[in-house]
Amino acid sequence: MLERSAIAGGLATTTFEQGYGFDVTGHWLHMRDPDIRARISPLVAMGQVERKSSIYAYDRFVAYPFQSNLKDVPYGPRVECLMGAVEAHTRRVGGVPEPGAFGDFVLHHFGEGIAREFMFPYNTKLWGVAPNDISHAWCQRFVPVPDLRQIVEGCFSDVHHQAGYNASFSYPVAGGIGAFSGALAGAVGHMELSTDVQRIHAGEGWLETAAGQRLGFAHLVSSMPLPALVRSLVDAPEEVQLAAGKLACTSLRYFNLGVKKKVLDGLHWVYLPDPGVHAYRIGSFSNAVPYMAPEGCSSLYVELANDREYDDDDALSGVLQVLSAIGPAVDRGDIEVWQKRSIEHAYVIYDHAYAAARRVVMEYLEGKGIMSVGRYGKWEYASMEDALMDGRAAAAIIEQS
Repeated sequence: MLERSAIAGGLATTTFEQGYGFDVTGHWLHMRDPDIRARISPLVAMGQVERKSSIYAYDRFVAYPFQSNLKDVPYGPRVECLMGAVEAHTRRVGGVPEPGAFGDFVLHHFGEGIAREFMFPYNTKLWGVAPNDISHAWCQRFVPVPDLRQIVEGCFSDVHHQAGYNASFSYPVAGGIGAFSGALAGAVGHMELSTDVQRIHAGEGWLETAAGQRLGFAHLVSSMPLPALVRSLVDAPEEVQLAAGKLACTSLRYFNLGVKKKVLDGLHWVYLPDPGVHAYRIGSFSNAVPYMAPEGCSSLYVELANDREYDDDDALSGVLQVLSAIGPAVDRGDIEVWQKRSIEHAYVIYDHAYAAARRVVMEYLEGKGIMSVGRYGKWEYASMEDALMDGRAAAAIIEQS
């Protein structure tokens, strides 16, 4: 096994500074598969955490998910959201087919009010593109689609629909998510760290590292980002190279903050749809697992919007305003750690070139016996458990060959 970084885990790693623990933004495991749970249990102690998340809008909290908890929305927009949902329901009952573009998908299922008040502004900040510039293929289990009755109940009652794939999650009882990756790496056996694969010949079955080492392979499993994998293939045909060049993703700028106060009202993360705020989500590791910060303090990750340019200092000022509005007041003197970080590959963009381009690349790799797995290897919007399941499937194919 070859690993480019000096430690195993890729983005699922943890660092500590001055007692504050930071993962590479939120890494919460949603282990639905009994076999995955059984394989993990002997390797690392995991705790179970019930999700505490919310949306901060209109200077108040709105329960997540927005579309089934409209009771928290001010009266005027709440009525517009409900009317839009009823109109959308009527169109669906009338036989209007489900559209392909994400923006039209939102209007089809939720109506104009919910689209305008939350879905459009939040997703524009996250993806960095207009809603109709991407398809709805990424949604799957990630965007809860309540029926009209649930929307009505959430509009007028205290019924709180904890919808979504992440209503609960697992997390190591010590060491951050890096403890999970380290435990997996420890069970692997031989692993070469700080080893960057630069050239691969699919036809002849060899790869070369940056140090000039050449290794042959009968089977190759890659979790490299799919476009990077294709760039490394010295014998890839032009149509495959061109297809890989059409695969797009967001990058992500984010802050790690160590704050000398307990913030976010105990919530694990908060969505920020307000276009005036330069962040789209603030999460607290320590609210979910207290060992990630000194007692009475908070370890935060702040994911910054992709649809604009801004100064880091201005972005931090806006974040402090949000934290202070939620309470208690936070100023720069309360910040013990401020780390500015970025992720080159964050969210795969399901634009209108995505499906055809990805199909060309994956069919070529399959024909050459190369298994490209994981969130970036398969080039899809997926969870950590999905990546584990990909690895399990790849191992089974090799064992059976």
